[in-house]
This record gives sequence, structure tokens and C-alpha cells, in this order.
Amino acid sequence: MYADRIKQLRNKLDISVAKFSKKIGVPERTITSYERGEHAPSLDFLAKLCMNLNINANWFISGEGEMFNGQSSPDKDTKELIHNEVRKILKDEGVIK
Repeated sequence: MYADRIKQLRNKLDISVAKFSKKIGVPERTITSYERGEHAPSLDFLAKLCMNLNINANWFISGEGEMFNGQSSPDKDTKELIHNEVRKILKDEGVIK
């Protein structure tokens, strides 16, 4: 599920794992392990993904809605809202406690 969405994002953006890694500030090996399904993405990864690439957290978690948010650059309040929403969704999904 998450592995496929990360691959979809990279394909949509037409970038390598290395470039994707630099854009969101996450090591390449971490992204590779997520794409292989070896680990579930961390909350930090999801927050960076949403904030740095303007990804719709709902789409990433559930596959519903648009891949990207309508805003071009989220402000501080929006970033906090995204972070809180991602945390809530991950708790509801049982990914984190």
C-alpha cells in the first residue's frame, strides 16, 4: 500500500530515489526499504512528504482524494494541521500508538 504510493509519487514526479531523497530530506536507503515494503513509513517521513512535496496525507494513507494538495506552499499552521492529521490517521490505522 505505502510502497506503491511512494513509487507512484516518484513516477509522477519523474525522479530517482536519490533526487526524491534530497527533496524530502530522508536517506535513500530508507526510501528504498519503504518501497520494498520492508518497513512502514515513519510519521516523520509522512510529515516531510506532505510538507516538502505538498502531498495530500489522506491520499498517501488511504489512496483517496488527489495526490497533491491545492496549495503550493503550506504555511506553519497548515503544516501543523497536516502533521496532526497524519498522526491521527496513523493512530486510527494502528501504525503508531
